[in-house]
Amino acid sequence: MKWCWLFLFLSSFTYARSPLVIDIISSENFSQRYKEFLAGRSVLEVDDFHPSTKGSHIEIIEMVLLQQALFLGGEHRPVVFNPKPSVNVIEFSDLIAGDSLLLARSTWHEDLLDYKGSLYITEPLVEYGEYEAGFYVTKRNVALHDMPAERLNQLTVVANPRWKVDWRALNNTDINVVSFIGPWETMLEMVETNVVDAMLINFSVSESLVLNFEGREYVPINELKLLLPDSRHFVVSKRHPEGEQVFNALNTGLAILKQRGILKKALIESGFINGRVKDWHMVNESMLMRALP
Repeated sequence: MKWCWLFLFLSSFTYARSPLVIDIISSENFSQRYKEFLAGRSVLEVDDFHPSTKGSHIEIIEMVLLQQALFLGGEHRPVVFNPKPSVNVIEFSDLIAGDSLLLARSTWHEDLLDYKGSLYITEPLVEYGEYEAGFYVTKRNVALHDMPAERLNQLTVVANPRWKVDWRALNNTDINVVSFIGPWETMLEMVETNVVDAMLINFSVSESLVLNFEGREYVPINELKLLLPDSRHFVVSKRHPEGEQVFNALNTGLAILKQRGILKKALIESGFINGRVKDWHMVNESMLMRALP
């Protein structure tokens, strides 16, 4: 009875403390999809990472892995996700100022190089060589579905030059890259209206790899994939008063998740590491070879 009372007291004390506030992107429906994925489960109970909603699943899995890592690292306070329209993959002003603690999304290491003095960078959630994408074309454009690698110099692919990793990967191929700075949806519309042939997109979690967006269907060019040559990490503010403590907990927890094989399991089950394209030809394979010791 004594131990039971002590446990209840400590639990009440833990959850009475102020929660950890973590930023997410408000322009996406991550919060709703996250709730649908949990389906009433505690985030600490999740051990099956298969998708339960349409669309890219990695954002939801990262929200789960982030909390599991924090808990394993000794940070047991409840988490509150704070939707912020200013949060995106290349903007860290609130983190640098210490107004935000950390982001619920991983970030390319290359985008963090100029901010190492202001941001703690965790061990990789996605290792170099694990991030692959397909060349998505409209389903009706049958002529492109089986384009051989030898004809890639005839393919036009839209890309945002501010997405440094995508841009560098595409420019290490014979593909004709069309520069466009603007919303993701507009880039997909360029594919839809035949302004360009294709767009680089994470492989869909559907069995057929078909991407359905607003009733329109897109498919990857068969047997071809592209390596995105970088690793992805969580970042924590160095100027936030809780930054160092939270970073240490997060990094410790990520190491435990990796050692237990949970990180790789989550990436595979979520469809991020897609077994259906395991044997597809990597058109920029030389970039992977240069990264090996």
